[in-house]
Amino acid sequence: MSWKCDDLHMKSDKPLSLVDVGRSSSVGKKIFRGAWILAANSFVAWAMFTRLRSVGFPTLNFQLCFEFVFEVILPILGIVLELVNWTFARWVNVGCFTVAGCFWLAGAIWWHSDPFFGVLLIVAFGLLIVAGLTEIVYRRTQSDSSYPVNS
Repeated sequence: MSWKCDDLHMKSDKPLSLVDVGRSSSVGKKIFRGAWILAANSFVAWAMFTRLRSVGFPTLNFQLCFEFVFEVILPILGIVLELVNWTFARWVNVGCFTVAGCFWLAGAIWWHSDPFFGVLLIVAFGLLIVAGLTEIVYRRTQSDSSYPVNS
């Protein structure tokens, strides 16, 4: 049973829920998600590139390459994938910050006696918070209500 009044559609499975405005709602959600991805990924890529540039790119070791890929290259790629509406953009945009945050957290645990332990923790938790907020944005702006995460 579907309730219909002009462009407004009442959700039949949840009659007490908010009114679903259809296509205009999904466009607004995509615009909000795109703006969030652009802002969050650009900020993290800029901050990390600025930090890496201040070090001077001394030698190409595993840590430097890992940080550059997961904190600069993948966030920029995530923006592009989101703009072209690629299916796995969510995995890239949430995953790069999750992996980078876990990498920094592992570094903080490994170097717990280092004077920069607090800085490592701040960067780790910052990246994990951005990953969590990005996942929340994806869940809230998912246009397909049959997606299992939104149930």
